[in-house]
Amino acid sequence: MKLLAIAVLTLVVTVAVPAAADSTYTWDFATTPNQSLGSLSSVYVNNGLSISATGSTNLYYKQLGLGETGLGLNNCLKGGCDHEIQVGQSISFNLSSLLNKNVMGISLILESVQPGETGSVCDAFGTCITVTSANNDKPISLMGLFTDMRSHHSGKLVVSAGSGDVLVNQLQATTCATVPEPSSLLLMGSGLVGLAGIVRHKFCS
Repeated sequence: MKLLAIAVLTLVVTVAVPAAADSTYTWDFATTPNQSLGSLSSVYVNNGLSISATGSTNLYYKQLGLGETGLGLNNCLKGGCDHEIQVGQSISFNLSSLLNKNVMGISLILESVQPGETGSVCDAFGTCITVTSANNDKPISLMGLFTDMRSHHSGKLVVSAGSGDVLVNQLQATTCATVPEPSSLLLMGSGLVGLAGIVRHKFCS
């Protein structure tokens, strides 16, 4: 027994795999200045991930400088053609591709929200965020809203004007993948070799 105990050696080998990195997806919604898309719907792809937008009328790209750039609608209401989302109109986004991702953060930028005007961002189940002029051209966190969307297994996000006119400038999501980090225990001694695997998960911070 003593000889056996002396003969058995334990070697621990740890194989390290780097922790998963954050992945950021950014969809910009005004890539062509002042032009109708000629359709109600459009698909947007960033880093291989697709989302789509559908308007109550044909979608329109508007670019009029700081605070007046984004995705609107090809409409002429109120005696003019400002090509923005007006009261009673909306653009619906399908974010279903994000539902199976480990989303750590998601934000939306609305523009053209003037003092006294509001925009509304809602899921399909009545949970909404109201955007005021104080948040014009600034990222607004949608994490609470997205959590509700995911709990209902629906990727529908609706942007409308509470009052006045609004444009959708940008949507951004940050996701984190989980990567297994294997650690192997290699046991050697008396001609006996054992191998055991331990799997741990690291998450992005």
